Order: sequence, then C-alpha cells, then structure tokens
Amino acid sequence: MHITGDMKMVDVVQHDIQLLAVIQRFEIPLGFREKTVKEVCDGHEVNVDFFLHIANSFHDKEFLDWQKFKTFPIEWIIRYLKNAHRCYIDYRIPEIERQIQNFEKQVDINEKNIDLLLNFFRKYITEFNAHIEQEEKNVFPYIIRLNQLVNEPTSEGIDTSDEFFIKQYHEEHNNIEETLFDLKSILLKYLPPPVNNCLYNNLIYDIFRLERDLLDHAELEENVLYPLVKEMEDILMSNRSNK
Repeated sequence: MHITGDMKMVDVVQHDIQLLAVIQRFEIPLGFREKTVKEVCDGHEVNVDFFLHIANSFHDKEFLDWQKFKTFPIEWIIRYLKNAHRCYIDYRIPEIERQIQNFEKQVDINEKNIDLLLNFFRKYITEFNAHIEQEEKNVFPYIIRLNQLVNEPTSEGIDTSDEFFIKQYHEEHNNIEETLFDLKSILLKYLPPPVNNCLYNNLIYDIFRLERDLLDHAELEENVLYPLVKEMEDILMSNRSNK
C-alpha cells in the first residue's frame, strides 16, 4: 500500500500499526475521526509531503530514497529523530527495564540469570544514552552548522577537525543495534520463564518491537541523514580546495 494524503489517517494506522510510532514523533495526537492524512497534518501544522515521505519509507523499505528528502529542511529530519529519542529514553527503555525487574518476583530466588540480565540491560542503557547524547550534543549541531555553511557560504569553510566526522560516527553506529540483538538472544536462550508466561512473552515482544523500531530509526539516519551530510561535507571541502 502506498500512503497518500487523501487516505483516512485511521485506515493508515489500521493497515500498519507500526506507523503509530511515526505519527507520534510528528507530535500528532490520536482522535483522527474521519479526517484524511492531509487534514490531520494540516490541523497540526505538519508538512504533509514530509509526513508521507517518512511514513511510506517506514511502511515500504523500497520507498526510502535520500534524494527525495533533499527538498525538505534538514531541521525537520533532526526534529523527527529527536522526538524518537525522547520516546526511547522516557518510555520504551524504562518500560522494558521495569518488566525485567518484575521477573525477580516470578523466578527462583537463587536464579542468577536475572541479575546477569539486569546488569546487561543497564549496561545497554548506559551505552544507548551515551549514543543519544553524542547525537544531540555533537552530531545534530554539527549537521545544522554544515547546512548553514552550505546555504549561507562564508570564508571560514569547514574546520579541519571536523573532516570525516560523519564517516567516523557512521562506522560506530551499528553497536547499539547489535547490543540489543544480544539481549534478545540471551532472553530466548537462557532466561527461565516466570510463573506467569504472559510476563515473559510481553517482554520478548517489547524487545522485538524496540529492535525493529531502532532498526527503522537507524535506516533513516544512515540512508537519509548520513548521505545528506556527506554531500554537504563534500561541497564544503571542494569549495575550500578551490580557494
């Protein structure tokens, strides 16, 4: 299904529930009634073309094309990514940690795997938070500065210390997803189910859903944001070498 502006927003969500997370990151609340995608976007001051590019990219991987995003302000992409960060840090990850802690009441008191799991997950949280902090304090401001230099050329060009910054960051980006995959594997292989298997199944489901969400998030960064930034870096480096 190709999502269009004249489709009802409720039909879009019912067709692909994962898009509810996308809608949330545009700060669009529920209560769509019979409104179309365009009507909902217009009512919340969201650019409908940008929304459709994001939504279709998440719904259909073949749709993702960084060239199509070049017509939109890069600040819009960064704002969307920041809203996703808030969802992970403020809700999704704390909820998974709470579920893991509940296992302590459901398994044998001598079971050591619970402590190992909690320690592993807390280490993951520390690594994830450091990753987010790096993006929001260093990477995103760097990208905005590059964008300003490209659109408002100045004599200062790009600092030597910034050369290949995005390339270096890109090479370190996959560690977060790999760590979450390891956590999921530990759960499936070694964690004994509690008395109530529903608790275990809910935790597994939430971790799978977070993993998929983070992979989608990473694809947007790597297949849209990274090429856009690399292109800006190349432009600025070329301008500097021609002086």
